[in-house]
Amino acid sequence: MIYKELPAEGIPVIQASDIRSSADIVLNADVVVVGSGVGGSVIAHELAAAGKSVIVLEAGRYVPSSQFTEDMAWALENLYQDVGTQTNTVGDTVVLQGRCMGGSSVVSATIAARAPDYVLESWAKDHGIEGLAPDKINRYYEKVEKRLHVHLNEPHEINDCANAVIRGCEALGWSWRPQSRNVKQCALTGHCLAGCPSDRKASMQVTYLAWAAAAGATLYADTYVESILTKNGRAVGVSGQIIDPNNHSVVANIKVNAQIVVAAAGAIHTPLLLQRSKVPNKNDQLGRNLCLHPTSVVLGKFPVPVYGWRGAFAGMHVDEFLTEANGKMLMESGLAAPVQLMAQNELSVGVDHIRFMEEFKYFSALNVLVPDTGHGFVHWSGPIRGGAKRIEWNMTKDEFNVYKEGLKRAGRIFFAAGAERVYLPTYQRIQATSVNELDDIVESIDYGALGLFSMRLVSLNAQGSCRMGADRKKAVVDPYGQVYEVSGLFVSDASLLPSIAVQHPMLTVAALAHYISDQILTRHQGYFWS
Repeated sequence: MIYKELPAEGIPVIQASDIRSSADIVLNADVVVVGSGVGGSVIAHELAAAGKSVIVLEAGRYVPSSQFTEDMAWALENLYQDVGTQTNTVGDTVVLQGRCMGGSSVVSATIAARAPDYVLESWAKDHGIEGLAPDKINRYYEKVEKRLHVHLNEPHEINDCANAVIRGCEALGWSWRPQSRNVKQCALTGHCLAGCPSDRKASMQVTYLAWAAAAGATLYADTYVESILTKNGRAVGVSGQIIDPNNHSVVANIKVNAQIVVAAAGAIHTPLLLQRSKVPNKNDQLGRNLCLHPTSVVLGKFPVPVYGWRGAFAGMHVDEFLTEANGKMLMESGLAAPVQLMAQNELSVGVDHIRFMEEFKYFSALNVLVPDTGHGFVHWSGPIRGGAKRIEWNMTKDEFNVYKEGLKRAGRIFFAAGAERVYLPTYQRIQATSVNELDDIVESIDYGALGLFSMRLVSLNAQGSCRMGADRKKAVVDPYGQVYEVSGLFVSDASLLPSIAVQHPMLTVAALAHYISDQILTRHQGYFWS
């Protein structure tokens, strides 16, 4: 494969501002990929490098890294889905997702961790996907880790916010590990969630998307795909609109004829796309089994400044409770910017808000992630144009009780590290001033009416809404990545995951995309007709 030279800065992307005519655009390709996040970018590169003509369509903007400001308010407006306010139907869980060229990889915390072996073994045994067994998928993990510069944080990459957590863990005798991240020579500016202006984060923009473009793939931003086109039970392309991101006017209609369609819009928007496209749903599994991997932030206030926004955002994680026997609970350091905490109702108002901001430099943060059981449902309501998404998800009573145990553990870590007080992520503004009162205070948190608005929650890792599996009665996608009910239609994102990955799924999605690419290329006679 001969790669073409790219511009010195940025990647070649066709945007709404480049369209000079309102005439309908009709394109032809071997493969059209909907979504430019990790799953879409990897598969686009692998198929383009194999000589296939590939077109990638991204609904969000193309914002080159030279325009990143490290201002979270700007990032929410320009790089996030729904300006960072995408929520479940009742509005008590914020579902964060990137909406830009490169997807969530552009605004990620650079956490790159493999799924635990017990998860992979379950996918292979319980869901019949032999290719995801640890000894089979490890080679794909290794390939991605090498390409994305994945490494364990060195001591200089662990900031004082994380060191406070480490002190607490060591005082309690609890196991912890440096975070594994996809970054090369990190500049340690601490604003990963707003995009990396120095290109040191190995996001899709500076890796697989750039490589895909160099291999001949064509990239479109500002392109909202409304539906997948099918003929005689086979996907034959997509249709949608190119929309000006500044005034939301339709610049042109677009249609791409293709032999293979890859849906890679993420665990929220891929099932919505399939539903809008009237993909058959005989087993009623499309959009179901949604896991949000709910996350809450516990803050510890220390007597001396820890400056949690300095250094690498993701420093370490507590793996004491990460095993299957210990509840699959993930806890990790990382203090979000005030504007993002405000979106989670963390900063209070009035005098309390002023006090919070004055004390911000004294805060360390522990993010508690509790596995949910895939009881969520995302679906499209109404017509293709003018309809709306609905994310149906509420924390169960059992998950709520596990969460409270996580709050106690986080509080113990902070007090063991010398914190003066611990702020708990509840709407009632609860705080503890000593480990002696911690348990009683946490137990006072009421589940309420179906757990609504008890705790401030955010989802960083939506997954599982187009489940992969060998049993077509329980899955949407077969073990090779193809949708059961429509041939030539593949899925390549976190919606595939048969159950919660426990760790952040980015690395697993990338490995899966490599795996699916290999399946397509080795079985090409069944997928390509020319």
